[in-house]
Amino acid sequence: MRVLMFSSDPNVFAAGSSAWDRMRLYESVLDTLELIRMDRSVGKYTRFWKGFWTAKKKLQNERYDIMVAQDIEHALITWVLSWKYGVPFQIQLHTDIFSPYFWKGGLVNKLRVLCARFLIHRASCIRVVSERIKRSIERHCPHKDLIISVLPILPSITRFPDDMPFRPRFLDSYDFMALMVVRLEKEKNIPMALRAFKTFLQKCPRALLLIVGDGSQKVSLEHLCKSLGIENSVLFQKGLTREYEIADVLLLSSNYEGYGLVALEALHYGVPVIMTDVGVAGEVVKDGENGLVVPVGDQQKLSAALAPFADDPALREHLKNGAKSTLLPYQSKEEYRDKLKQSWETCVIKK
Repeated sequence: MRVLMFSSDPNVFAAGSSAWDRMRLYESVLDTLELIRMDRSVGKYTRFWKGFWTAKKKLQNERYDIMVAQDIEHALITWVLSWKYGVPFQIQLHTDIFSPYFWKGGLVNKLRVLCARFLIHRASCIRVVSERIKRSIERHCPHKDLIISVLPILPSITRFPDDMPFRPRFLDSYDFMALMVVRLEKEKNIPMALRAFKTFLQKCPRALLLIVGDGSQKVSLEHLCKSLGIENSVLFQKGLTREYEIADVLLLSSNYEGYGLVALEALHYGVPVIMTDVGVAGEVVKDGENGLVVPVGDQQKLSAALAPFADDPALREHLKNGAKSTLLPYQSKEEYRDKLKQSWETCVIKK
């Protein structure tokens, strides 16, 4: 099978990165995997036309069985080229694009939603990362011939030997640590988590919120911490090392998620999860079993979900045990690779 794939991931050509390894995994079962990187460092129109002409030249000179669009804007290119060259195309969706909160994310998001409504039933097939996204597509774009395959994101978890304990010095000043592993962007609604954590500090003053990640909202979030008076109880850190091993709970306050891989990573380490009702909430994170699920945007409910970690040791232990015993929807790299190839073969057969 010969696959032409569009990707915005800046690391697909970075040797040793998880994206690079994933591409090599795909190559192992394909005759050809040709990658077109949609460079986000250039303007949207430049990126679009550059990707279009690059793909057009390849299709003029080579035969491909399928095109794969890893973003809805890539799907515009694959749709046009599919119409011209008769090559089927798959759209991959990694977020709940039909969430009302996604629509509220600005003009660009609104254009993406409109593109999705136009393109989804024109695609040969769709691949999504969660049952939630599949249900959302079926609700907003009903079509009897729509083929949707659910294939969760392949996690990458490093295991460390038990004889290599991890205890950073900053923990010496705290009795409890909440962890957020998150891009510092608007849709993650981190201000709500900060305000909820401020309330939690009234019950647990020696608590720390460790926020691991980077993004455009970092400066404004640091200012918010100061205005809330919690700057000494919140620590920002760019890179993730072994923080799951020392966390008491993972917080996820997003307005929308396609999956929420960090929740699975936390459960892998036996860390209960408090999250908004997005992504894997309900599928993997079960309310009252291995975590607590609260409505999107509900700061009061998020504060209430944090409270038991200060004053209800029985529930805290119950959730921790539930996290440890969670059967995660993991699959081997080979299983993931084979299922993805099968989804591409379905597109080709449909044609």
